[in-house]
Amino acid sequence: MDNRPAAGLPMYDWPEVQWANDELWTDIAGRLGTSGIVAPNELWRTENADDLWGHPDLFIVETCGHLVVHELQGRAEVLGAFDHAVDGCRPGDYRSVLVCRVDEEGDTLEGFRGRVAAVNQTNSHSGHGAFMTTVVPLAVNGSFFADVEITGSHRASMRAVANGSADLACIDEVSWRLGLDHESAVDNLRIIAWTDPMPAPPLVTSWANVGWRDAFNTVIAEAVAFSDLSVRESLHLYGYRPRDTADYGSIREHLIEAESSGYPVLA
Repeated sequence: MDNRPAAGLPMYDWPEVQWANDELWTDIAGRLGTSGIVAPNELWRTENADDLWGHPDLFIVETCGHLVVHELQGRAEVLGAFDHAVDGCRPGDYRSVLVCRVDEEGDTLEGFRGRVAAVNQTNSHSGHGAFMTTVVPLAVNGSFFADVEITGSHRASMRAVANGSADLACIDEVSWRLGLDHESAVDNLRIIAWTDPMPAPPLVTSWANVGWRDAFNTVIAEAVAFSDLSVRESLHLYGYRPRDTADYGSIREHLIEAESSGYPVLA
């Protein structure tokens, strides 16, 4: 593994918008350099984001809130979160949409009992944890879905539902917006429900860098505010909100509630 400090913005780094993430990071790195902090010159990209999140020296890395209260607990400190102006959410929060095929009959989740769920990853809040806590009131004896298809990404989950290999997926609403921009599968999908708002995917840094926390947050906020309109529109980016690691405890609480209801996994 490369032991140089790692910078990454993997949560919404679709091929069609990688150029925008690159421009945003170039601005962040340049502003940090001006303030005397040497930053990685480029974003670290890998096919498996878990490789990035497992890096021993996280400089500034975007991750999932689920990891903050699990795999990254004790290893990283939350800096803040990008604001994507998600409908029904406060700045710096987000939620997911539950989507099915357009030709599905009915408009309630109850109609999907015994069907197949598409999940991007089991360590994803938006695609798995939020999915589970949304359907837990409908579970009977700890069961609702007949099976789960692990797809590897929100985009792949959209495709799985659209092509019929799964029936319902829980998609991070920012990923859904990217899908509306770039993914033809969404033409065969419709929204049937929304999850509760939660803190948006955070930017984190290793504990060794915590002394730069205020400088990091100031620079990131400035870079977002002064980024080119084309960058912000491509990433559906409206601002940046400093956050604390403790904010993400609500994600853990929701999962504990689901587990205490006898519903520890989707199927």
